[in-house]
Amino acid sequence: MTLTDYTSFIGLPGNIGVLLLSAFLLYVGGEWLVKGSSRLALRFGVKPFVIGLTVVAYGTSMPEFVVSFFANVVEDSASISLGNIIGSNITNIGLILGLSALIFPIHIAFQNIRRQLFFLFGISLLLYMLSLDGTISGGEGGLLVLLLTGYLLALYKMPEMAGETIEEVEKETGHRSLTNNVLLVIGGSALLSAGAWSFVKSSVWVAESFGIPKLYIGLSIVALGTSLPELATSLVAAMKKESEISVGNIIGSNIFNILFVLGGVGLIKPLTVLEPAIGGTLPRFPHAQYLTMIAFGLALFPLSARRNMIGRVSGLALLFGYFLFYWWLFGQG
Repeated sequence: MTLTDYTSFIGLPGNIGVLLLSAFLLYVGGEWLVKGSSRLALRFGVKPFVIGLTVVAYGTSMPEFVVSFFANVVEDSASISLGNIIGSNITNIGLILGLSALIFPIHIAFQNIRRQLFFLFGISLLLYMLSLDGTISGGEGGLLVLLLTGYLLALYKMPEMAGETIEEVEKETGHRSLTNNVLLVIGGSALLSAGAWSFVKSSVWVAESFGIPKLYIGLSIVALGTSLPELATSLVAAMKKESEISVGNIIGSNIFNILFVLGGVGLIKPLTVLEPAIGGTLPRFPHAQYLTMIAFGLALFPLSARRNMIGRVSGLALLFGYFLFYWWLFGQG
């Protein structure tokens, strides 16, 4: 029995269980990959703040990348890949940052994140423009990956990008042998692959069984599942009253989602953007979904610039916008 046959055999309750288990595997796999990679990079002399900007950002975006890769390349379900990234970016700001601010107000120096916010807005708008022809081609994916390289080089040269000390990173990541760190990377990669494969399979089955567009499944269930590492990290930081960390993590994650995930997956195999209309045969472009993602990014400008703080009222506003979007998304059908 193939995995496709199995998802049909176990029915709705079984597929919901598979989705939950797969989300757990994605979370654990991402955690192991980040820890193992960070320790290995540190052992080989990579600067701590460079680890944070590259290895950690790469690790927390790996659930999105692996799920999007399987969806687009293996399952030929490009809509899930696209929905995963748009939905993850909306979830990161609307749900995760909103909850973090609700737990404890986020104090953030706007001048420290202004350039990253402008860059996030710029690449979000660029992604929208590149997608207007209905596809993200291999060349366009390559352009996004090149922009990521330039972004990381620019961050590396910024004098204000002070990083942690070696001792602080060692305290966070712990002391492990080379073998243990390699095993963490291998084990994390394996869990990510297994979790992503089963997550996509069950998501596709749910979408096809209930006639739900795959884009909507990617925007909701898949996006929430792949955002679990960011959700856990941000909520823990908020409870420790260190929730300002959430802003940097979320901005970096959204940038990596667009440039690394969509760029990398599009480079491997072009992504089809158009989604068939509900109950019809004519394809349509998801303008509202793109514009909502851009709008949530723009919302960070006034929220963080006003008194350099994202307070509880702002957190409630973000949560309201998040749930309003999904109410509209599923209510329109």
